[in-house]
Amino acid sequence: MAGTKRKASAPPQENDGLASSSASAIAAAVVAVATPIVVDSCESHLSTSSSLFEYLERLPPHALRSLYALPPPRGPIVVASVLRSSRLTELSRQVALRLVACGGSFGVGGILGGWIRGGTGRAARRDGLLALSRLEAMGILERTLGLSRRDDGVGVGGNDDAGEENMDEEERRRRLMEKDARLTPEFAESMKLYLSTSSSSPWPIITREQIDARHGITTTANDGTRPSREPPTRRELEAYAQSSWDSVLHFLVGSDDSDRREGNNDELGNNGSDRNNAIIEEPSDAMVQFLTRIGLMQEDPDYAGKDLNRAPLVITSKGYEFMLRDINAQVWQFVLQYMNSLSHHEMRDAIRVDALSFLICLGSTRVGEGYHISVLGKSKEARQVMKDFGRFGLVFICRVAGKLAFYPTRVAVNFIASNEKVTCGGGGGNVEDGSTLGQSVAATRSLEEAIAAPVPSRSHLAVVVQTNFQVVAYTRSRLHISTLGLFCDVQSYRRLPNVTFFHLSRDSVRGAFRLGVTADQILRFLHVHAHPMLRSDGRPLVPANVRDQIMLWDRERRRVVMDEVCVHQCRDAAEFTAVSRYASDSDALAWGATHTNKLYIHYRKNDQVQSYVRKWRTRQGK
Repeated sequence: MAGTKRKASAPPQENDGLASSSASAIAAAVVAVATPIVVDSCESHLSTSSSLFEYLERLPPHALRSLYALPPPRGPIVVASVLRSSRLTELSRQVALRLVACGGSFGVGGILGGWIRGGTGRAARRDGLLALSRLEAMGILERTLGLSRRDDGVGVGGNDDAGEENMDEEERRRRLMEKDARLTPEFAESMKLYLSTSSSSPWPIITREQIDARHGITTTANDGTRPSREPPTRRELEAYAQSSWDSVLHFLVGSDDSDRREGNNDELGNNGSDRNNAIIEEPSDAMVQFLTRIGLMQEDPDYAGKDLNRAPLVITSKGYEFMLRDINAQVWQFVLQYMNSLSHHEMRDAIRVDALSFLICLGSTRVGEGYHISVLGKSKEARQVMKDFGRFGLVFICRVAGKLAFYPTRVAVNFIASNEKVTCGGGGGNVEDGSTLGQSVAATRSLEEAIAAPVPSRSHLAVVVQTNFQVVAYTRSRLHISTLGLFCDVQSYRRLPNVTFFHLSRDSVRGAFRLGVTADQILRFLHVHAHPMLRSDGRPLVPANVRDQIMLWDRERRRVVMDEVCVHQCRDAAEFTAVSRYASDSDALAWGATHTNKLYIHYRKNDQVQSYVRKWRTRQGK
């Protein structure tokens, strides 16, 4: 599965020549790959965000409020998306909307006592304070309550009470109840605009009348532009987004090129140029360097040649993890590294605001609707962000109705929706147990259409896991087959025109573990790509016996855990009882034997326990 360094060419696409220049931001991000870069603590903290809205939460307060203060339609769309995000609880959303309706300010005591059912109880008060802290963390409330605690060391308010740290709990609660919860002016104004706007689209849509008005008008050869074309169809947008990712994933997994050259006349319609777009090419040099920079690929450590510049690139364990994640998580990794590449740009704050607002606004669009780039204003940074996101497959750029336009793809539209779903993690939508994974309605419908088509496309993948550990994969893509081969037994591989059979075995799964793949990642992949028919009747997406066996194979690697302990011999039963209670409360007790009065104490906390033993014996006069 090793890829090699090669001269890559950009995939052909109809975007009026913008793609050739849109690599500037990515290229700038990878020019200094070998140059040591000093990143401040705030940027380092941002680079570990697991989701878009967690990234927003970690932004400095002034940067987050500047997003809320953007002029319509961007500002109102951003605040509405944040309010729907999984970083907030249902109670947080209710409190925020009520504050908007009552002037933006209300007493904390009134909120906890009057707005929450059972507010006098401990559980209701805890939920209310949690709701207020989440609103503070997301920059919706002024940071005067001091409830949120940021991990990046940035102050969060409450500094007006200099002696609050030394107050007892009762006095601190009393002073908190006397404070007012106030919405930030930026959020309040943008939320009012959103609630009073009838249109759900962030920008004016290209209408059929505009297209018909330009029908038959062509540009001359010397004006440097291409003639207008018909808007791309939904199938064309789907194939374009898929091919953008396939070019990267093929390069990562090192699959052969046989299915990259397959031509399908029905893939994108009867347009010859569309069929060319369906051909998956190798990623550009800038994208290959980008993959190396973010740690998905590395130079082969076993290369024995003298010229290290000719060493082939091989996928890393982080790359294997990336391959098994769902497409929304893959998109976020690219967007996150794109943001990180701006850490030393002189215009990083402006570009970051444009990139985040543009990405969030894409989540409020519909697949198949187009927008002229004039809606982005005259900002060069915003237009550059649009071009760069086009390289990630988020938007399709072309000339429609005489002007340059962009069409969001399903990947961009579903990306924000996936971050707005509340998951069992309760946080950033990043599920590690694989138990609540699912695809959006649009993704499932697209998969069903692909399977029902007379000539199925290359891009779809539908997996059925059977109780006898057989994996049935409905796909025509060698990329998907190579990905399944990471944890399935390749010796059991059998392929029919539209279906492939694998078998899960102990050796194949343990081989994936040695590559750095975890059991949770395998189960996540099987859940995300489960056949739609499994979702319709409430069946488990992966049989319980298969899921449990994969987890057991994972635990086999950690059957014995070595831990250094110190043995403490107690003098009598009283000392054994006192010391064991103290060691248990201090999380220092490994094991104890009552019949011998012996305690086994964790080595790292032995000094602490011995100090207690000396004090206890002194008090007992022993």
